[in-house]
Amino acid sequence: MGRSFLKGGVLLGALLALLLLGTGCGNGQSAPELYLDESIPETPIKIFTQNQTVSKAIEACCKNVLNQDKSTNIVVYSDSASFYADEGLSYRELLLKRLASGTADDLYLIPAEDVLEFDEKGYIYDMSNLNCTANLSQDALIQSTYNGKVFSVPLTYTCFGFVWNVDMLKKYGLEVPGNLAEFLHVCETLKENGVLPYGANKDFSLTVPVMCAGLYDIYQGENTEQTLALLSDGTVSISEYMEKGFSFLQMLIDNGYMDPEAALGTLPSSKEEKAFFQEENCAFICAIYRGQTFEDYPFEIEMTPLPILENGSICVVGADQRLAINPGSEHLDAAIAIVEALGETETLDSFAEHLGKISSSQNATAPNITQSKSIIACVSQGGQIPNQDFRLHFNVWNTVRELSQRLCQGASVAEVTAEYDARQKQEVSLYGEH
Repeated sequence: MGRSFLKGGVLLGALLALLLLGTGCGNGQSAPELYLDESIPETPIKIFTQNQTVSKAIEACCKNVLNQDKSTNIVVYSDSASFYADEGLSYRELLLKRLASGTADDLYLIPAEDVLEFDEKGYIYDMSNLNCTANLSQDALIQSTYNGKVFSVPLTYTCFGFVWNVDMLKKYGLEVPGNLAEFLHVCETLKENGVLPYGANKDFSLTVPVMCAGLYDIYQGENTEQTLALLSDGTVSISEYMEKGFSFLQMLIDNGYMDPEAALGTLPSSKEEKAFFQEENCAFICAIYRGQTFEDYPFEIEMTPLPILENGSICVVGADQRLAINPGSEHLDAAIAIVEALGETETLDSFAEHLGKISSSQNATAPNITQSKSIIACVSQGGQIPNQDFRLHFNVWNTVRELSQRLCQGASVAEVTAEYDARQKQEVSLYGEH
């Protein structure tokens, strides 16, 4: 785990918005000098994040907007842990233990797959009445709402797509595919020339294609809300859709378009995964949209939505860096004020720019990266697949990841789809409206 702290303060009420004007997040601006009355007692606020980069970005934002009224003296502590832990507990395991301890963090980043459980356990503070929620884009707000509660303010918005070695495709007379037929032609041609098409990892490299192939007709059909309602109450079995998704992954395995054993041994966004792609051991990988995705390649790359539909492409989107408030915080007012500050439109835009992601504000700004034009255009069209749709009373992202891993370990499509139906029934019974 990494730990750092920033001495700052909370700007209360409407003054927050005024002071945010002209300030940035992680853009090199120095905070104005402050002359605190040392007699003002310190108020410690603890924030738990998934990596030190995010912690430092949050601290940089806080430094520019906090303590300006000279009447508060809050100490912001940030602590972080890796989503996947090489040693010890992972971020999700640590977060659950910290919240259960009763002496947990005031603010934390909530993984999408934990929202249903955390709501059931009372770990979520409803932000519906906070002013900053009005600054979120419609998609970001939808993906931050469960059971009528706004459970977080996402500090960024992102998407998942394929990153292609364009030079390698050209070497074999190929172009970046735009639909399923073209995708299969590219994969088969590469395989015939001794090239592994897809360099997958054990996480979203499995999850994203399965969700895209399985759920596209829900989100691009005419009866999305009705279908989601039927799935959410268990009237319709999730296997009616996800069987197509798991079959797609099985096809990639059976045709030799990916190596399931190698995928299970590869962590997402790791140095090893990037090096494998850099060294041209495969033609494309799956990646999360962010600035560093496009850095340090010795060949031309392009990031696209997944070209696995008969008539085009689709991608998975998601609110990211979801900042939640612990309702058991001893300093709830201070924690709320920090969220209000970070949720200002200009701060959200600056935060996303600093991390090279899409803003979760209504501006939905994105970095001007030439290699990503097609996937950004796809996201802007709407109708994409959320990594976790909170209109459903059962998990998607986490469950699809686990069952896709089982498929790579040798389970059949029939087995994993039956398991998903069973989990759907169980979770609808547990988390559904009573």
